[in-house]
Formats: sequence, structure tokens, C-alpha cells
Amino acid sequence: MANKGKKDAAVGNRADLKQHIDAFMKAGGKVQHIPSGVSGQTTTSGPRQIVLSHKTSS
Repeated sequence: MANKGKKDAAVGNRADLKQHIDAFMKAGGKVQHIPSGVSGQTTTSGPRQIVLSHKTSS
């Protein structure tokens, strides 16, 4: 059964996620429903690509 490792990992990830959610809720966290189409992006100006390095001339 080659997929057993993936299944075990998925079960572990779900358990870990549940623990994080439970801790968040216990600490007073609240879940909000965000309507489709709403973005957290606050500005549309500036570069949209991620720069991994800046090469400088010597």
C-alpha cells in the first residue's frame, strides 16, 4: 500500500490543524466569513513580482 504514508500524514496534519484551531478559539479568536471577491490587498501600486535578490554592480 504505497499511499499509506500519505494517508498517515494527512491524518496527522488534520489533527495538528484541529489543535491550532482549538487553541485559537480558546484564546478568544473569532472566525469571520469573508464574501467572495473581497481582497486583503490595500494598494494596487508598486511592483507585483517578488524580488529574490538585488544584484549590485561593483
